[in-house]
Amino acid sequence: MWRNLVAAALLIHVSISASQADEAADLSELIDRSIQSRLDADGLQRAPQADDAEFLRRVTLDVHGVVPSAESAAQFLDSPDPQKRFRYVDKLLASPRFGEHFGDVWRSYLISPLANEQRMQTDRFADWMAARFNRNDGWDEIAYDLLTAVGKMDENPAVTYLIEGRNPLGVTDLTDLSSRYFLGVRLNCAQCHDHPFVAWKQEDYWGMAAFFSQIQTPGRPKLVHVAGVQDDPRMTLTSLKEADMLEGFQPQPPTFLGGQAWEAEARTTHRAALARWITAPENPYFARAMVNRMWWHFFGRGIVNPVDDMHAGNEPSHAELLESLSRRFAESGFDLKLLCRAIVNSRTYQQTSRPGDRADAEAEQFARMSVKVLTPPQLYDSLIAIVGPPAKSPGINTRLGARHEFCQFFAAADDPDPLRYEQGIPHVLRLMNSPQFLGRNLDALVSRATADANSSDETIDELFLAVLSRRPTADERRLARDHLKTADARHTGYRQLAWTLLMSSEFMLNH
Repeated sequence: MWRNLVAAALLIHVSISASQADEAADLSELIDRSIQSRLDADGLQRAPQADDAEFLRRVTLDVHGVVPSAESAAQFLDSPDPQKRFRYVDKLLASPRFGEHFGDVWRSYLISPLANEQRMQTDRFADWMAARFNRNDGWDEIAYDLLTAVGKMDENPAVTYLIEGRNPLGVTDLTDLSSRYFLGVRLNCAQCHDHPFVAWKQEDYWGMAAFFSQIQTPGRPKLVHVAGVQDDPRMTLTSLKEADMLEGFQPQPPTFLGGQAWEAEARTTHRAALARWITAPENPYFARAMVNRMWWHFFGRGIVNPVDDMHAGNEPSHAELLESLSRRFAESGFDLKLLCRAIVNSRTYQQTSRPGDRADAEAEQFARMSVKVLTPPQLYDSLIAIVGPPAKSPGINTRLGARHEFCQFFAAADDPDPLRYEQGIPHVLRLMNSPQFLGRNLDALVSRATADANSSDETIDELFLAVLSRRPTADERRLARDHLKTADARHTGYRQLAWTLLMSSEFMLNH
C-alpha cells in the first residue's frame, strides 16, 4: 500500500520515470521493513508519524539547508492533498537549491574551513559540486573527477580539493581525506604504526599513499601535476626527496586497500588508477561509505557510527539494510537523488522526534527521528531567509564575506556530532545581541508580517510561520496576546515576539 502510494506520487513530475518511481518506492519499503524487523526483535514501538509542520521543516533543512518560507509553510500546511509530502520532496530535489546545499556540505568535508586565501576558489568548488549534484551525475563520476583533477583552480574548480594555500596538499593529507570521504575508512592511525584495534597496517597506509606521489609540478604553485605521460608511472614515494620527512614513512608500491598491488600501465597516472578502483561498482567500500554518510546526514547517526570509521570491529546497527542499500545504490549508477528520495519518503524518516519511554534505544534503532543541531551554514542561511541580509557591524570581520565569517565563528570540529549542541556562551551572546541580524532587519520582518494581516492573531501566525514553519498552539497564542497587551507599542511587542522565536531552541534545532 505505502509503496504504491509513493510510486504514484513520484510520477506526478514528468522528470521522474515510472521505473525511477518504482525503484525509489521499493527502496523506501526496504528501509521501513528492515527497521521494523529490528524494532520487533528488540520489543520497541515505532514512533508516530511527524505532523506536517515537523516534517516540512525537517525535510527542507535536510535537503535545501534552509527553513521554508512562511508562504511555503502556509501553503503546505493548508493543503488537503494526501500526497503533498511526496510532491514536496520531488519539488525539493528538482530545485537548484538541492545541489547548492550539498555542494556546500561537501565543501565543508573536503576543504579546510580555515583556508582563508581560498575563499573565492572554494566558492567556485561549491558551485562546481552544486552543478554536478543538480545534474544528478553519478557519485562515481564526481568522485573520479575529484581524485584525478589537474590544472589550476580558476580553470578547473575540482582541483581545489587537492590544494591548500599555494601548494597541493601533502601526500598524507590526501590519503587521510580520500580514505575518509570516499571509502569511509580512517587510515590515519596506521601512518606511523599498525592500527592498535583494527586490521589496518602501516603497509596499507603507505600503499594507498603511494598513489598520490605524482601530485605537483616542481616550482609551479597552485598547479596540480599532470603525470603519467611524461613521467614513469612506476614512480613511488621512494623517489620523492621529502619521503624521509614523512612520519612513519615506509617505502611501498601503490597498493589498493585490501592488499591488491597495482600493475602499472603505460600512460596511466597513479591517481587515475586509484580513482578507477575506488569508484568501481564492485569496490567493497565506496558505495557503503556514501550510503552510510547520507544516512548520517538525514538521521544524525550512521548505520555505522562514527560515520567514517567503517571496519570489522565497528559493526553496523542494521547490516543487511546497509548492504542492500549499498548494492542498489551501485546498481542505480550511484544515483544520489534516488537515494535521497528513498530515504526521505520512508516512514522511518517521517517519524516524529518526540521520545518515548526508551529514548536512547529508540534513537539507536531509528524507532524515532533524532533531533539534530543546525549547522552554521543552515543557521546563517535560515536567518537570512527570515530577516534578510545582515547589516554591517563594527567588530565583525566581513572581509572574507559575512557568511564565511559567520560559519568560521560557529564552526566546530571535523564532522561534529549532529546530535550534540557544541556552541558556547560567545556564540549565544553573538546571536542574542547581533545588530547584523536583529536590528533593522527585525523591524523589517515585523513590517512584512503586519502588512497584510487583518488582526493581531494573523500577525502572530505569520511570525510563527516565518521563524518556526508552523502556527502557534492555543497556549502559545494566548501567551503572545498577553504579551502584546503589556508592550509599550504594538510594533515593539511583535518585535519582541519575533526575537524570542529566533532565540528559541526550536529554531536552533532540526526536529
